[in-house]
Amino acid sequence: MTQKKDFLFPLYEAHVRLLADASSIHIEGLPDGPDTLPLPALYRNGIQAIYNLLESMVPHISCICVSGIWDVREALPFTAFDLWIQQDTEEGFYLPMASALSLFRENGIPYYHHPLNA
Repeated sequence: MTQKKDFLFPLYEAHVRLLADASSIHIEGLPDGPDTLPLPALYRNGIQAIYNLLESMVPHISCICVSGIWDVREALPFTAFDLWIQQDTEEGFYLPMASALSLFRENGIPYYHHPLNA
């Protein structure tokens, strides 16, 4: 039997979003459990620090959305792969990958990178 190579992720992983504003952080996309699951302090503090920094630099920011992979097998289950900035004006944008990586690294949030040749 040949192994099927496709782009579906395994069942133990979920693609989730962490939404943060000035006062709260929410999780969207968990297959089991509530969307308001308490985050480990590493993520809560890191995401809030990123929001606070971006709030001082980007006009009219309403929230940020960090997308990533939630792997239930890991002690630190979340690995980020992008960062969206939402503005009050109904507009928003993705931060460039190098900028997002720098913010994640400086704030202790693991960053997911899949090599192109894998």
